[in-house]
Amino acid sequence: MSYFKIMLSGTGISFPFEGSTALAIGFFTTRFVKAATRSEAQELAKEMVLDEWRQGGIYAAENRGKIPSLVIESVSSTGTLTGMFKHKVAGYTFYLGD
Repeated sequence: MSYFKIMLSGTGISFPFEGSTALAIGFFTTRFVKAATRSEAQELAKEMVLDEWRQGGIYAAENRGKIPSLVIESVSSTGTLTGMFKHKVAGYTFYLGD
């Protein structure tokens, strides 16, 4: 098993943005996963993100849009230490609509 850094983008959301009346319509996020293959790593990362946006997830109640459509922006192998220590890292960079 190897560790991978997966960068994703998501669109289709309509999410209140802190300190603004505008709504976020998309985001970028990174997930670190342990998987046997690159394709498995991509699927695991997508599921990690989607779980936060589906019913019962941390962002589901406030999202006025759809469950995000995800695109894999990049995939890279990481070292064992990076993978182990970054494994729980999660966060989003949201962007607003016009």
